[in-house]
Formats: sequence, structure tokens, C-alpha cells
Amino acid sequence: MEAMMTVVLKVAVILLLIAVGYIVTKRGIFTERGASEVTTLLIKLVTPCLIINSLLGSDGSLQLTEMLLSIAVAFLSMAVSLVLSLVTFRKEPPERRKVLRFATIFSNAGFMGIPLVESIVGGKGVIYGSFFIVVFNIVCWTYGYSMMSGGAKMSVRTALLNPGMVGLMIGLPIYFLKLPLPAIVTEPIGFLSNLNTPLAMLVIGSYIAKVDLHSFVSDLAVYKMAFLRLVAAPALYLAALLLVRPEPDLLVSSVIQASAPVAANTVLFAVQYHQDSELASKTVAVSTVLSIITIPVFTILAQAACQLYYI
Repeated sequence: MEAMMTVVLKVAVILLLIAVGYIVTKRGIFTERGASEVTTLLIKLVTPCLIINSLLGSDGSLQLTEMLLSIAVAFLSMAVSLVLSLVTFRKEPPERRKVLRFATIFSNAGFMGIPLVESIVGGKGVIYGSFFIVVFNIVCWTYGYSMMSGGAKMSVRTALLNPGMVGLMIGLPIYFLKLPLPAIVTEPIGFLSNLNTPLAMLVIGSYIAKVDLHSFVSDLAVYKMAFLRLVAAPALYLAALLLVRPEPDLLVSSVIQASAPVAANTVLFAVQYHQDSELASKTVAVSTVLSIITIPVFTILAQAACQLYYI
């Protein structure tokens, strides 16, 4: 019960931040240009700082084999969601199908998943979560980019030097070599990483403010997508993890990230590549609200699985 309340409270806080973004946008305080600029800041600056900060705050106990396994199970999560997305939404128009499939594949592993992992699993879980984010970014900036941009080509350099990979390339040498960094370096990185959740939720709220609220309840495809993202994908992923049997912290942290609602990047990519941004906003809003129920359930299932299968 305590674990469920922790998750519910964390999700509720995130929803309040989204509500603030909605209100300040409606009042004209947070403009469309401002939201676009904050989005760029989040992707290019805050995300690398978030990953670097998690590695700086670690005790250095994570082994290379554990890191490689965390990368492997993250790819497994993406593969499960991707397969589900490919077998659905075939009757939807292309512009809607792209958004719905993107929303099914990519969870809010960073903006929402990391704060929850930190609260429930702790620092070691955050490091595992950082590798999940790196894999997320690799898949997002290759397959996701190609899908949402209409098949535009991306160089290998751009795909590998995405914000998540940059953060890892800087943070891993510091982690393995145990390099002592002065506070004048670590504190700014920490402050910037702390901007991740509040700024991302404000951006989501700003895009929700532009959506016709009546359409939230009338678009059945959004609820079909929500079922796939919040129930089907994490359930299949948890079942697969029980076969792989990673260590408990990795299992719980990755299930939390895999069961997170639709990624904020769905809105960001839809806007940037001129897809259906209104539909994208609906997928984020609906899945975030429903995740108040589903994330606690899957967190408790993952913890129970650890107690049953790791004795």
C-alpha cells in the first residue's frame, strides 16, 4: 500500500504541473514560441545533464555486465511496444497513424519515469533508468524520427550523437574513472537536471491548452492507444523480464519506465515535423491521467515478482 501511495502521489504532482502549464498558457503567460524554446532547451541541454547527474550521484557499484544488461532489456521494451504499434491503427489515416504508433512505442521514461524510479528504487535505479533513456533516444532519433518526419534520412552521426548519448559519453568516463569534480561543476549540472520534470510538464500542459476538451472523450483511438501503452506493452514486457531474470532493482526500475504514459516527445516531434499535434497532445494527456491507476499496479506487480522469483 505504501508503494502504491508513493506512485500515486508522484503522478498527482506531475498532473498538477501539467495543470499549471495549461493555466499559464490559457492566460497568455506561456506562449507558443516560449513552449517551443523550452522544448529545445529540454532536449539539447537538460536531458544530457540529467544523465550526467545520475552518474555523478552514484556510488560506483554498478558493474559493466549490469549496464549492458540494462541496455539489452531497454531495447526489449522498445521492441515489445514497436511490435504492438505495427499491428494496430492500420485503418487510421497516415497522419494519425504515425502519431498513434509513436505514442504506443515511446513512454515518458525520462520526464516521468526517472522521478518515479528515484523515489521507489533509489540511486541505483536512476543509473539503470539513464541507460533506458539512452536506448529511448537512440530508437526515438532513428526509427521515431524517420516515421514522424516522413522518411527523412538521418546520418549515423546524428543518430548516435543524440542528447542521451552525449550525456552518457560525458558521464561514463567520470563514473568508471571515479573522477572527482569540483562543486562549481557538479552543482550547475544538478540544477539543470532538476529542471527536467517541471519544464517538460509545463510544455505538455501548454499543448493540452490548445486542444478541444470535448475531443478527449470522443476519440476512441486515443483510448485504444492508451490500453496498448499502459497495459498491454508493460504486461508483455514484465512477462519477458521474468524469463530474463535481471536483478531486482533493474527489473523494477525498467518496468516503471516501460509502464509510464506517452512520451512528451510525441508532442514535441508532432509539432516539429508538422504532424497532428492536437492528437499528440491528447495521447499524452489521456495516458498521463490513466497512469495514476496503471503505474502503481505494475510497480507492485514488479516488486511482487521480485519477492517470488528471487528467493
